[in-house]
Amino acid sequence: MSGRRPVARAVALLAALVAAAGVALHHSRAEVALVPVLASFAVALWAFSLVAVVAAARARSVLLGIVAVVLVGVGVVQYAPLVGPARNVDADDDEGVGVRVMVQNLEYGRAAPHDVVRAVRTGGVDLLLTVETTPESADALRTAGLTGLLPHEAASTAPTTQGVAVWSRFPLSPPERVPGFSLGLVRTEMAGPGGPVTVVAAHPVAPVFDAALAVEEADRLRWYLGSLPGPAPVIVGGDFNATWDHVRFRDLRDLGYTDSVSGGRDGWVPTWPADRWYPPLIGIDHVLARGALAVGRTSTVEVDRTDHRGVLATVRLPAPAGA
Repeated sequence: MSGRRPVARAVALLAALVAAAGVALHHSRAEVALVPVLASFAVALWAFSLVAVVAAARARSVLLGIVAVVLVGVGVVQYAPLVGPARNVDADDDEGVGVRVMVQNLEYGRAAPHDVVRAVRTGGVDLLLTVETTPESADALRTAGLTGLLPHEAASTAPTTQGVAVWSRFPLSPPERVPGFSLGLVRTEMAGPGGPVTVVAAHPVAPVFDAALAVEEADRLRWYLGSLPGPAPVIVGGDFNATWDHVRFRDLRDLGYTDSVSGGRDGWVPTWPADRWYPPLIGIDHVLARGALAVGRTSTVEVDRTDHRGVLATVRLPAPAGA
């Protein structure tokens, strides 16, 4: 048995280093190209802390055991906002007005339109935000019956990946395409069931394609969302190309925004890649809200011919004055 201890000690040390790297990536603001890409998988790296605990016990190393346990504890603190008991946003029907929101990346406009429309119908969706919305895909959604369910639209379609659109059960103002986002960001005002709501559909660039630009657009998105006036609620959705492990995504909490997964304590809701033989690995598609009473009950839907699962979430908005 004693001959196995050096191997166990080496495994414990290596696993602890990998876990520590995951913790560091979770908090890193570095703009080095590889950092924001690896940060997408920080939780998987942190999970090696559990391996470190077992290996340290087999090695009977008190020091490595302490390090491993500390790393486990740090991760528990990091990811606790995603799990645990939370208010059911549908529980108090008399408090506020629930709006069901869906986000869908259409992947170059190729996503199966009837799948999207079916998800809208079965999910009771009131507000749909799509990215990579080409003119052809918007026409296909209309033909498939989307406008019969969501008759109002604020679309800024474009070829390949640069189109963004909002579809709603409630009236929308004309779309305002915000400059400075290479894949598109659109703002519209919705005459919601509880009053005016600012709606933003966003698609910041992915760090795997251009890390420096991804950091720049993440910072620009934070500034833009922080500049939106209140007190009207704000609903934001889209493909953020960022997970809970990206510090700039979590920075949006400081502006009063709550993402549906942490708001509902819905755990991990992976959405990409959705077109492989294995299940999606990371959650980069999000619904966020500011000025809402609650946000959560997050789930995903499968849509053919796209590499993203759709995200469904409930946003409970304040009731109209005098109600």
